[in-house]
Amino acid sequence: MKHVQSSVLLACALSAALPARATMDNMSGTGDAHQAGGKSHQDPADSSFMAHGKINRIDAEAGTVNITHGPIKALNWPGMTMGFRVADKALLKGLKAGDEVDFDLAKASAGNYVVIRISPSK
Repeated sequence: MKHVQSSVLLACALSAALPARATMDNMSGTGDAHQAGGKSHQDPADSSFMAHGKINRIDAEAGTVNITHGPIKALNWPGMTMGFRVADKALLKGLKAGDEVDFDLAKASAGNYVVIRISPSK
């Protein structure tokens, strides 16, 4: 009986996980956590991408920023909350949690995206 219950639970867990994986396959460029499965209209390797969002956290020493951003159509990304490295820690100077910002992303050599420009929204 325990074996049957375990099998049913495993089947349920897998059926719930597959749609999430399919969604991730359509999100190109999400970095090391997932290799790009979809294609965007632009070649991410040669471009930067503009976005708008709100800063949740900054770790200036580590050179990272956590941002809740809107959809980035060129990358086929829905709006979401993500952590990003910045190309230069100096980009974070003067920014704080709660700031609405406009920022540009570029693809890093590791395949993930880094912030190359960030400034308060006007």
